[in-house]
Amino acid sequence: MSKYWRVIITIMVSKTITTRLVTVSALLVVVISPFLQAQTVIAERARDWDAVFDRTSGWTGADGIYSIPLTGKELPNSWKHSPTLFVFSDTFWGEVDSAGNRLPGTIMINNTVGYLPARVGPDPDAASFFHGGTSTTPVASFIPDTPSAAADEFYWLKDGICIDGRIHIIGARMRKDPAPFYRYGINLITIPAGDLPPFPNLIQRETPFWSDSIGSRGQLLLGGAILDLGAPDAIQPDGFVYIYGIQEDFLNKKVIVGRVPRGSFEDFNSWNIWDGTDWVAGIENAAVITDRTSTEMSVTQLPNGNFIMVFMRDTLSGVVAIRIAPRPEGPWSGFQEVFTVPNVPGGTFVTYHAKAHPHLSEADSLLVSINVNAVDFWAHFSNADIYRPRFIRLRLQ
Repeated sequence: MSKYWRVIITIMVSKTITTRLVTVSALLVVVISPFLQAQTVIAERARDWDAVFDRTSGWTGADGIYSIPLTGKELPNSWKHSPTLFVFSDTFWGEVDSAGNRLPGTIMINNTVGYLPARVGPDPDAASFFHGGTSTTPVASFIPDTPSAAADEFYWLKDGICIDGRIHIIGARMRKDPAPFYRYGINLITIPAGDLPPFPNLIQRETPFWSDSIGSRGQLLLGGAILDLGAPDAIQPDGFVYIYGIQEDFLNKKVIVGRVPRGSFEDFNSWNIWDGTDWVAGIENAAVITDRTSTEMSVTQLPNGNFIMVFMRDTLSGVVAIRIAPRPEGPWSGFQEVFTVPNVPGGTFVTYHAKAHPHLSEADSLLVSINVNAVDFWAHFSNADIYRPRFIRLRLQ
């Protein structure tokens, strides 16, 4: 990809709703309030993490990256002590030649996983990737197998969490009917402690955290981001895990949120939804807490106690944006654009699903991934470099 712009942003956070935006060349200054300490964010490439996913054999590119610390610790630099499980959705598996062409025999499978040992950091040679089949027959790592699942369904993997050694991944049950894709439910995939790929002992359960379109409201679903404030090392632990999702209205992904006591994560009756005033049962009662985001994003607590939401504005804009809030449910500030993905020569591409990976981050920054795709599907076979995550760092100064 071509050289990124370097953008410097000064942000001061409060509950006020007025904003002032001043742009001078590559310097963007956003003032929300004069009452709290100013914080500077510098957006820059993170090519060391790009290299981890620049591969020519086996796993050669995928969509929808999430990272799960297997110790359950999300604080920056936790990678030094925690192995990481990556989950991906649509994945190319096969071989790539020296010219960047995908070779015959390459297939796309619906989802895969990756593993990075503790204390390693962005080392391409240390990362391992797995599917759910055999060495000669790659298949998805996770295939829907619950009472309501149809034979043609597949999982689009969403965020996950590890609690007491048990890995929980939220999976959207998808079909290609109606075209191009449609969501038919949200499942919880649980991998017992010690279970290894291809996860022969995994458990799948249908959840009530999905609702099809009702009246003027689009689909409601949870899983696009998980914020763990129940972990013992959380900055300000409150005992809860927060699960963000969307109301999928036309041309506008609107954010909703639920929460559950960390120790009751597997008890769906213990999950509640923010209705705008209180935490109540029933996803149909979800209140919209902000909008113009995407189905995949992240929410992270900052050292000062505030929360930062990282997302791609308007889903496919190519503009990474943030919002700030004093509490997990908000109120959220207006969005501030922090990084614009440059045009990529050689074709028509889209970028989306920006999200932070806090435990892979450094103490003064947030590591953020961005997915890249081609409008022409067949371009992926002549340019294997397109379809893999890229990374930037938002340095918090």
